[in-house]
Amino acid sequence: MPIKGVVFGLESDLPSEAKFLLEDFRLAVNNAIRAGLQARVSSRNALNKLAYKDFRKDHPGMYSQHLVSAFEVAGSALKNHRRRLRKGDSCGIPYVKRLMMKAENQAYKLDRVNGLIDLPIRAGRHVELRLVVSRYHRRYLDDTTLSLGSLTVLPDRVVIAFRKVTRKPYAPETALSLDTNERSLDGVFLDDGLSTPTKAAFDDVAVIQVRHQDRRRRLQKKKAHDRRTSRQLCRREGRREHRRIEYRMHQVANAVLDFAEEKKAAVVLEDLKGVFKARKDKALNRRLSIWPRRKLHQFIEYKAEWRGIPVVKVDPRNSSRRCPICGTIQYSRMGTRFECECGWQADKHVNAGINLLQTAFPEGMAGGLRFSPGAFQHDVMMILYDPERGARSEQNGTSCCTDDGLEATTR
Repeated sequence: MPIKGVVFGLESDLPSEAKFLLEDFRLAVNNAIRAGLQARVSSRNALNKLAYKDFRKDHPGMYSQHLVSAFEVAGSALKNHRRRLRKGDSCGIPYVKRLMMKAENQAYKLDRVNGLIDLPIRAGRHVELRLVVSRYHRRYLDDTTLSLGSLTVLPDRVVIAFRKVTRKPYAPETALSLDTNERSLDGVFLDDGLSTPTKAAFDDVAVIQVRHQDRRRRLQKKKAHDRRTSRQLCRREGRREHRRIEYRMHQVANAVLDFAEEKKAAVVLEDLKGVFKARKDKALNRRLSIWPRRKLHQFIEYKAEWRGIPVVKVDPRNSSRRCPICGTIQYSRMGTRFECECGWQADKHVNAGINLLQTAFPEGMAGGLRFSPGAFQHDVMMILYDPERGARSEQNGTSCCTDDGLEATTR
């Protein structure tokens, strides 16, 4: 069942009793983590059996459902801790640092019309949290097909999880194959036997990463005598970089899925898990590590599941080096053009998208739609997303710009 977390602001500060509840919840989670480490258990049920009676004595003023949620949060932290240990990563004892609490959907009430949350503190005592509701929030509050999930309360905001009954993806009539690159999604769109190159550019992401990295270096050099201040300022730069990049990734994912839904297309992506390994080049390792390929794929996948759009993930091995006509695999991937001895020529990113499409649908697809690399339009580029239409562009020479807002432009 797809789940969407929606963030709501609070019209006023948390009541004092709610703040005490957050502190009590954090203490219960950290105590449960220590108990789980000693008993070598990490599931919510095991922690519940192990420590529920003792925790009821230590936290007599906490609503019982909140205590069970504390065991769930502790179990998640313990599982992540064990996963890091299995990988050989050095890590200390996990703990929850910031104030927070989580409540299941049975442990709170939401007035969708007025934007009010009724949160129980203890038996016979409740507090009301008034939410800041915008048009964006109304899309979820007014949708009766969405059911409520968990509630996460933070000192300045709350996060409500909305759950949607999974609907079967539609039968694809067309296909959109995308090759993931550092600055764009490039590929082909197949419709009625004809394939057209497509592009969703996000040039600003690399510029933002370089800009914030330079700022962090200057801060580290300027505040070398004060490590605490240096860390605080660098964390602030990292948070701002994260927000700016994530916003652009959402814009790209929405543009791609809007196009796919309009054309009834299946989205073909690369399965990049385990593809990239450490290399001797330190600069190249850094470029690959900050490349937000996984974030972009994650956004496309969960948004597609929410909207009922079919997504196919395929093995990208040799997709940039293989000729879609004769199947010859070239030795090198250097250059911007792919040229084969059989006479086939194409942009190397578009060539990769064609190979991904052939891998996903080797025997045709629903509706009798089949793909032939020969039916290829070289003179048209369909722009799925242009940075100039979305977020504020970065002023530099590498940003993409167009003269008009048309979907199709001539190369």
